[in-house]
Amino acid sequence: MSLEGAANKRPIALRPLVASDLAAFRALRLEALQTAPTAFLASVAEERSLPDEAALQRLVGAPPAVVFGAFSGEALVGVAGFDPNRRDKQSHRGALWGVYVDPQQRGQGIARRLVAAVIEHARAHVAVLDAVVVASNAEARALYVSLGFAEYGVVTRSLRIDGVYHDDILIALDLDGG
Repeated sequence: MSLEGAANKRPIALRPLVASDLAAFRALRLEALQTAPTAFLASVAEERSLPDEAALQRLVGAPPAVVFGAFSGEALVGVAGFDPNRRDKQSHRGALWGVYVDPQQRGQGIARRLVAAVIEHARAHVAVLDAVVVASNAEARALYVSLGFAEYGVVTRSLRIDGVYHDDILIALDLDGG
């Protein structure tokens, strides 16, 4: 990035998303699915067909579920979500999901800040934070490992996109040292 480009970047503010952020969230989510299809389980068609009520429930569901947004001015430029496991025997675990940063905003540490916000939020609610990352995404894998996640398994041929299979790496972060 040129110095001129860097000078034009606005400060990035993070906060939990609220119902009034739904349109911006849905637009960014569709962008994510289009630009990085291997990074997400959902397809563009599935996301487009999701009713607003279902998308709103995912966005501002039952606490302690949360989606953090990164904002450049008024523009939503990144997201990362946390969803606790609601099953009794797995209520000590939660999931990091939907991490995405607009490609024009990358290189500023936004993804790191979003994931760190999820980690800090999750720390108050669960003992283990799980996530999944496609094996071919070395940059994301390196980010998660640098934040303390450990890879513990592989789901071979987890995704099939346009006839091509992709493996997923299962990762977890022990939040309470147990």
